[in-house]
Amino acid sequence: MRALLAPVSALLLVGAAAPDRWIAAWTAPPIGYEPKIRDALGRPYRDETVRQVVRAGIAGRTLRIRLSNELGDAPLKLSGASIVRLDAAGVPVPGSLWALSFAGAVDVIIPARAPYLSDPIEFPVAAGERFAVSVHYAGETEAAAHAQMVDVAPGNQTGSVALTDAKRARASGIVSGVEVMGSRENRVLVAFGDSITEGAGATQSKAMSWPDQLQRLLAASPRGRCWAVANAGISGNRLLSNGRGPNALSRFERDVLGVPGVTHVVLLEGINDIGKIADPARAHEQPSAAQIIAAHRQLLARAKAAGLEVIVGTLLPYEGAAYADAAGEQRRQVVNRWIRANARLYDAVIDFDAAMQEPGKPNVMRLAWQIGDYLHPNDAGYTAMAKTALPVVLRQGCGR
Repeated sequence: MRALLAPVSALLLVGAAAPDRWIAAWTAPPIGYEPKIRDALGRPYRDETVRQVVRAGIAGRTLRIRLSNELGDAPLKLSGASIVRLDAAGVPVPGSLWALSFAGAVDVIIPARAPYLSDPIEFPVAAGERFAVSVHYAGETEAAAHAQMVDVAPGNQTGSVALTDAKRARASGIVSGVEVMGSRENRVLVAFGDSITEGAGATQSKAMSWPDQLQRLLAASPRGRCWAVANAGISGNRLLSNGRGPNALSRFERDVLGVPGVTHVVLLEGINDIGKIADPARAHEQPSAAQIIAAHRQLLARAKAAGLEVIVGTLLPYEGAAYADAAGEQRRQVVNRWIRANARLYDAVIDFDAAMQEPGKPNVMRLAWQIGDYLHPNDAGYTAMAKTALPVVLRQGCGR
């Protein structure tokens, strides 16, 4: 079936009468080029179309896409981009394909170390709706972005509803955000953390991370419908050293303070700093509990200076994890004691530690709520985290 690709001139751009407030509906913080990650494409893109599935956590009438070259050292050239709706089975919907433009042009060069927004389009989305964004790289390109499962097809297929000869691989997806206008939400909470926030171990197709589930719980509550939740978790992220993605202190401006409409942040970082570093050459990267606490103070001060309300989460049990040891457990306990003792510094505390403990074994994550690695929750565990966070967030209220 022939794609109904809208020409640039047919796009309905936002006019002067439209509201001027954008809200983050979905985020994927960039982490850098990863050619050797599991299931990786393992090479640069070469005259190929890359289709990335994204989702709107909240509803809106008008949409724009944020593309990222923020970790790239060279300009990133795209020769076309488009968006298409997906049905419940993840199949592109005929007749729903629209061209994306950039200052009215179909192509764009994104400068090194910069993000880039598409022109807005009237593209109403429902909360939870999935769609796919396709971009075409004309030359050989190593895009520095969040590695995820994408479809890679030869040539420029941005005008096609269904891709031909596509290969599924884990590779860079440069769509780092979906922003909407016309939403009812007036409070935006950024969940800032590592793999436990990103949702490692969760059923990704069902959006089962704790921030995703929290968004649905808030939407179902009459007192929670003012909230939008943006997930800024990066698996392997650390507070003080680069791992997968820039360290938390360095990415805070980009991934929290720079999120459109942000009013609140949940901080849940530190377990990857606490985990034992076995490589002697990297022993200097093993921070003390005092250094981890100091990093938390830094994030708190920066968030408060920007006018944000700050919620902090205690670090989850991790005994039995591959990088757990007695010294690390002691550091975790010290950090959690400090958080509880200094709750007054924050606007609220979510005690994930207490909620996720195995009965009778408080240093172990609840066995029925984890994937078996003693570090990452499963869907049920993320449900428990979302339910633990819900009353804390609701108590923040909906007033501006």
